[in-house]
Amino acid sequence: MDLSAVFSDDQIAVIGCFVALTACGLVAAISFQFGPAGKATEQNSASLKMDVVHQRNPDRSQKKAA
Repeated sequence: MDLSAVFSDDQIAVIGCFVALTACGLVAAISFQFGPAGKATEQNSASLKMDVVHQRNPDRSQKKAA
């Protein structure tokens, strides 16, 4: 199929850009899935527990409004 008979040069360029962006996104998704970052997300899927420590500021309780 001859694309120049169906689309103008500008339309072919826009379609080519979309195809290139799609290919780059597909390669990025595949590399993330099989790379070390994708494996790290599988292992760390559980929520992280964090201890919260509340500290009192002794200076703040001493200050009074004028």
